Amino acid sequence: MIINKSYKLEPIEKSIVEMVARARQKNKELTGINGAGTVAKDSKHLYRNIIGFGAEFIFCKYNNIHVDFSIKNTSKKKGTDKYDAYWKNMTIDVKVTEKDLPLMTPEYSKTDVDGFAFFHCKYPRFTFKGFATNSQLFQKKNIKKVVVDSYVLELENLLSKEQFLFLTKLNKHDK
Repeated sequence: MIINKSYKLEPIEKSIVEMVARARQKNKELTGINGAGTVAKDSKHLYRNIIGFGAEFIFCKYNNIHVDFSIKNTSKKKGTDKYDAYWKNMTIDVKVTEKDLPLMTPEYSKTDVDGFAFFHCKYPRFTFKGFATNSQLFQKKNIKKVVVDSYVLELENLLSKEQFLFLTKLNKHDK
């Protein structure tokens, strides 16, 4: 993945992404957890599922790894949302926003993934903004009050693929 490069879903991929997102959304609604655990209080849950799964699909496609098509409820708070992709022996949480924002995740959803892949989206186009290591994002100095207390990493601090791989290798070696 190349920083600021755009990746677009092909029409058949768009149909697949939307079908999986609809099934995931329906599952959330049927089990009574629609919107639970999200900061947003609007009704755009299906759309967020579409762009979220779309970003995961793009990341997996361009890294030649398996996409997780499972339909199940997961939660960072409960520890059942482990990661979005397993890439080069690392767990990756794929993040996406439709706004011109930095990488953000609520403090309550802190996770132990190895790293993050971050995209901006104008559906069905996803622009890769960069990677972040777990230790890079989850620092006390990165906590800011947005809607809720969140870890925030500005775009200029995100890493290229090469930088990310180098730092994660160093971090694993130091442990």
